[in-house]
Amino acid sequence: MDLQGDCRVTASRFTDGPVVVGVDGSATARAAARWAARDAALHRSEIEMIASANLSADDPYVLEPLRARCERALAEARRVAEDSSDSTDPLKITTQVVDSPPVTALLEASDRARLLVVGNRGHMAGHRVALGTITTALAEHCRCPLTVVRDSTSNWSQASIAVGTDGSPGGRVAVDAAFAAADLRGVPVTVVHAWCDTDVADMSVPCTMSEWPSRRSRADAWLDAELDEVRRRYPQVTVRCAVTRDRPARALLDHAQAAQLLVVGARGRGGFAAMRLGSTSLSVLRSARGPVMVVPRDR
Repeated sequence: MDLQGDCRVTASRFTDGPVVVGVDGSATARAAARWAARDAALHRSEIEMIASANLSADDPYVLEPLRARCERALAEARRVAEDSSDSTDPLKITTQVVDSPPVTALLEASDRARLLVVGNRGHMAGHRVALGTITTALAEHCRCPLTVVRDSTSNWSQASIAVGTDGSPGGRVAVDAAFAAADLRGVPVTVVHAWCDTDVADMSVPCTMSEWPSRRSRADAWLDAELDEVRRRYPQVTVRCAVTRDRPARALLDHAQAAQLLVVGARGRGGFAAMRLGSTSLSVLRSARGPVMVVPRDR
């Protein structure tokens, strides 16, 4: 089976549709709106902003103030998005308050979206919470690429795109998405491949320090061959390959520090078949300081 060809078909399903933004009035939601506006301007995409006024109670004295807060949050997110775009063409933005729970509403929207953008935590989460429960659920079940944004401003200019790959179908889809993003932005891409999937301090790891030079040479050759097809499709993208003996999550986080966006597959070759979000992707989402895009293998 041609896995790379299969991944190209999957990735192409994400090229149409709006950018959907989850809004709850938090600082991270406004940062998500800002990031989404810049991405939508590049793709000439429409933006849909969704806020949830879901409560178990039907008391209008409770629901109406909540709806009003959602409307204010959407208006603020819209203003942030409009102020963030450098495009001469005005952004087309629609907003809606929904009655369904936020996870349900945003997952339904992901069926038609090109991209879903949310903050890493909502307004109810404390500052020590690295990844909120809603964002975690979306990362596990989203049917389109999901970008998780922190409340700090990311370096959008000429910083590179970083992506991790392990040769799995999920890794190949992530690489394809990273190259497409780098091509559109006119920036380089850094492809990270971690040779060892476990802690290098573990004595059971077969890749010892004395063996590393020869293993590194083989890993470099493997990665070069792995990227051959995507390089041909994006000949104008400058590529830097980084083969490391470090743990995958730690290696990705290290290279993400100098990147404007880190791209990962929802799940690599580890774990079990029913797993929707791998441990490396979850670790990166929790610890990354900049935006992280999680690309599902299919939708």
